[in-house]
This record gives sequence, C-alpha cells and structure tokens, in this order.
Amino acid sequence: MVLLAVTGVAGGVMYWPTGEASGSAGLGGPMAAGAPATVSAVRAGGLGTISPALVRRRVEAAGADAPSSVLGTALGPAAIAVPRLRTVTVAPSIPSYALADGVARPVSATSPEPATATAGTTAAAGTTAAAGTTATAGTTATAGTVATGQAGGLATVEPVAAVRGAASSGLAARWRGYLAGRPGHVSVAMYDAVAGTTAVYTDPAVAGYETASSVKLDILTALVQRAGAAGRLTAREQALARRMISVSDNAAASALWADVGGAPAMNAFFARLGMHATTAGPGGKWGLTRTTGADQLAVLRAIAYPGTLSAAGRATVSGLLRTVIPAQRWGLTGGVPAGVAVELKNGWLPRTSGWVITSLAHVHGAGRDYIMAVYTKNGPSMQAGVTTVQGLSALAWKAARSSTSAG
Repeated sequence: MVLLAVTGVAGGVMYWPTGEASGSAGLGGPMAAGAPATVSAVRAGGLGTISPALVRRRVEAAGADAPSSVLGTALGPAAIAVPRLRTVTVAPSIPSYALADGVARPVSATSPEPATATAGTTAAAGTTAAAGTTATAGTTATAGTVATGQAGGLATVEPVAAVRGAASSGLAARWRGYLAGRPGHVSVAMYDAVAGTTAVYTDPAVAGYETASSVKLDILTALVQRAGAAGRLTAREQALARRMISVSDNAAASALWADVGGAPAMNAFFARLGMHATTAGPGGKWGLTRTTGADQLAVLRAIAYPGTLSAAGRATVSGLLRTVIPAQRWGLTGGVPAGVAVELKNGWLPRTSGWVITSLAHVHGAGRDYIMAVYTKNGPSMQAGVTTVQGLSALAWKAARSSTSAG
C-alpha cells in the first residue's frame, strides 16, 4: 500500500494503492481523472465521507512520516495502512470521496460534506487553524460567511467577521483564472473602500496559511490597540517596532511578541477582531501563525479606517509601514502606478513543502482606496510566490473603483 498525496488546482489528498485497480497511479505515474481508488481499510464496513482537504489536514497533523498505526488512528473512521508517501498530479476538479468496503468513490455533488474539526499539531508547522464549514452545491452561504471556492460540487464556506460589503464576484473570478496557471496554493482577499465591495478567494484544499513575517503587522496592531486612545508606544517598543517593520527584524518581533503576551494574547486579539480562522503560532513561533486572506482584512481595516484603533494609533502604524526598505517593497505594489501610497508588510519563509510568500497592504491614491491580503504556500521558489502576489495585485488595481470616475 502507498499513500498518494494528490495535488492539483483544487488540491486535496486521496488514497491510491500501487498496482491495484484500473487507472492505478502505480509508482507516481499518471492516473485517469475520476477513476475509483481501491484501498485496503483496516476497519471495513459503513460509509464514511472523507474529503480531500480533511484527509490532508489529518495526515499533516499526524506527520507524513508517522507509522501506519498513528496515521490510521488520525484518519478514523476508515483507517488505512499507509507505509510511505508518494505525490502525483491530477485534473483540477477533485470531489470528496466516500470509503465503503475498501473502495473510494466520488460523493454526489448534492451530498453534504461533514463539518471538520480543528486539526491537531504538526511537528514542523505548529498548530493548524480550525477548518471552515462546507455547504452543498446550490445552497446559499449564511450571513457572516464567504464562499471561497468550489471543488466537486461542494463550495467551501469560510466564516469571516472581517468581510463587509457586497461581494465582488468579478474580481474573484479573474483571480481564479489567473491562479489556474500559477503553482502552489493561495488565499487572497481585498476590500474596496470606494466601491464598498469585498473579493475573496481561498484554495479550499488548504486549512490555514502560514503568515511568515507578515504577522509582524498583527503584532504591531495588537501593541497599538493596547496603548489605548493615545496610540503611542513606549520608547523601547517604538525602537523595536521600527526594526521589526522597516527591515523585518526577527529578534525585534520575538521581543514584541513576548511583550504583547505571546500566543494567548494574540489569539485573544484575533478573537476581538472576529478572525475565527486565525491561530497564533505556538511556542514563540510567531511566523507559523495560521490565517486566511479574508481574516487578515480585519487587521488591515483596523489600521486603514476608523473603528478599531484611534486616529493616533492608526498614524503610528501607517508611519512605521512607510519605513519599509525598498528591497522589501514588492508584492502588493505590483501593477500600482508610481505616486500611489502602498503601506505594506511582506513575509517569506522557505519550508520543506515549498515557499511561503505573504503580503498585506493598504493602497490609496489616484482616486482608489483598498486593503488587500495575499497568502501563498507550497511554491517552488521565492520568486514564483512574489510573481503570483504581484499578478494578483495588478488585477486588483485594475478592478478597484476610482472615486474620480464614480457616478
């Protein structure tokens, strides 16, 4: 038996044994899209639905190198013998799969996918964020949720308190089209203050995106909120914040992470802002905080517009963002004309699964005013991730409404 991690535009994981069943992937070879996968269930009987995303989360939580007994426990109710991991690429549309009598078959598009629980901890990436709920095809997301993608007829719905205003389906569709030709996984969101619309797209195959150094903006925002109406940091905090933001100094970030109260305090901060898909990195590993683009709009809204921080507090944050050195001013500057203000913080992190590239920004000028968050992971290189972010940025700039032309 071989565990095959099946990836594509829609992402996801399913099981496929070596040399069994028509269309078998064999040892990493191609397989026919939609062909059933014959598997050997340790415990047979019953029909249990396991979505690709849910399997992926549970395998990552147990650890890809864990023994079969550990993976089997993590994957209940259908425990699978999985001695080793292989990866293949399949067609982009991957439905959920049901295991019955040792055979995995696609679930009907009208069958609901079960709600998923918070994934466990991983050895390398810390805790994973709670998985979003799902809605069957043809249903409408309730208030406070945003439809973020669709695979196999099941639309992923992400609860996001930070997202306000009408949905911008046109921009989200253009993002999806662009990302179809880009490597890795992406979560992206934008709020257009002029149009009052929000566009969101999150790859449903991924449960949480590492923030890398972009979380330094979250740390700064939490510190400034704690400072109250005055919005002023102490001399020590100001000096550390300047280094943390302008040159992305990690030691300064660690010091301020501790000052603000570490993961418990940051999780409380995220909860106050309604960021239910965000979980602080454990053990001081702030760069492994998990989030989504839509959740991070809450932080950007706090620093860009009145409501959460005082005017003095917002000025403190925006002033520090303007000190980011030129070498780190990539990402959401893509496609934005010279002379337009882009107050941003980026992050980058090489991992064994690929590069994490992130970018947060408030873009305003030439009649436009919007906030945008992009998270990418599993990219083949840093440059590939930067290029993806800059392409999304260019599409957002073109789509943003200008107050000078609004009727």
